[in-house]
Amino acid sequence: MDMGSTLKAVKQCFQEIPEQDSRAKVGPYDFVVALIFSLMKDSHKRSLETLRRSVQSITNQNLCRSTFWERLATKRLQKFLQLLVGRLIQKMGNTFSIGEKLLGLLGVSAILLLDSSSNTLPKDAKDEFPAPRKNVVPASIKLHLCFDLFRGAVSWFAMTEAKSHDRNSFPPIESLIGKLIIFDLGYWDYLLLASIKEVGGYFLSRVKSNAVIHVISVVQGLPKKKFEGKTLFGKRLPKKKMKIVEVLGEFHHHGKSVLEARVIGFWNPIGHEYHWYVTNLAAAAQLIYPLYRLRWQIELIFKNCKASFRMADQPSANAWIIRTLLLLTLAANLIAHPIGAIMTKELLEDKKIAVSFQRAGMVLLHLVVEFIRFLLIQSRSALQELVDKLKLFQKEFFDPNFNKRDSSLTKVLKMATSHV
Repeated sequence: MDMGSTLKAVKQCFQEIPEQDSRAKVGPYDFVVALIFSLMKDSHKRSLETLRRSVQSITNQNLCRSTFWERLATKRLQKFLQLLVGRLIQKMGNTFSIGEKLLGLLGVSAILLLDSSSNTLPKDAKDEFPAPRKNVVPASIKLHLCFDLFRGAVSWFAMTEAKSHDRNSFPPIESLIGKLIIFDLGYWDYLLLASIKEVGGYFLSRVKSNAVIHVISVVQGLPKKKFEGKTLFGKRLPKKKMKIVEVLGEFHHHGKSVLEARVIGFWNPIGHEYHWYVTNLAAAAQLIYPLYRLRWQIELIFKNCKASFRMADQPSANAWIIRTLLLLTLAANLIAHPIGAIMTKELLEDKKIAVSFQRAGMVLLHLVVEFIRFLLIQSRSALQELVDKLKLFQKEFFDPNFNKRDSSLTKVLKMATSHV
């Protein structure tokens, strides 16, 4: 799919929103478009007043404060935004793919990164969104994202109160067939790992320090007689710098074996201890830690949401408005990331994986005027103008240092190739 087709696919996602509403001067379609790109236009701390003025400027319609506030807080607007986000996830996640070589070497169809980020809210929102530590922050909301690394798109999301445990929010297990999902200790659960393995999915996670792991067999790094048939952390581990330890471990739940998986330890010279990882992926042990480090990419997604789209600035304590603003931020990211990846479609593999999805959001900020015109005006010239403008920024989608040093993805690709 070329750039023009990708942009048309974005527009089709918006077109499921009604154009007219007899109860409002500004139709739902124009209102949603104006809201999303108003988030990008505002370079200062977000407020409902600056958002109203921006929407008013884009639509060329007068919007009084009370009407604008009420419209932001409607269930109907959230319904339209959820429809848009759902369509963007479905459509933009299937338009392209990079990293085919690495996926083939790992034997998976996708690499998914899962994490969550909490956002502080005004204290008046504490009844709806209580924070886990009210003496520090009275109210906060948590956004959970599952990011498809090589399709450059969010594949799943959820919004919960911040005190909700991460394990309570997880993508549907059946959606993980043939895919590798990487997540941190917040989602640690033996039964979850077993469920992913059972459906034919792959997982990679840190191991909790208090985990009870029965060693079935030692693959490398430990004396077999001392550890086989015993618990991994029940005996003193050798302290050997740069030493990789690998065992086949068995996990029990209520005394019953529920999972067998590889457990791999990497020596950390700073903390003078091993960092442990669990996976059912059939890849060289040396690859596991570099693969886990790819999870940092989703941290950059959250960072971009907060820096470029002001996700952390919540100017209202109204629960409906809070959810609406988060959905608007998510929609903006769903537009930015696929465009960043499609810009590099014709490049060689090693350069494709140097794309920075964080920079994609930054680039989109400079294309707000052209994007609004493309979405609001039925004109071929508007599409061509946007395509031409995007081409000017093609080099901006890359990490500026990719020629001087290998990115995390490049390092993984090189290691995977060398261990085939």
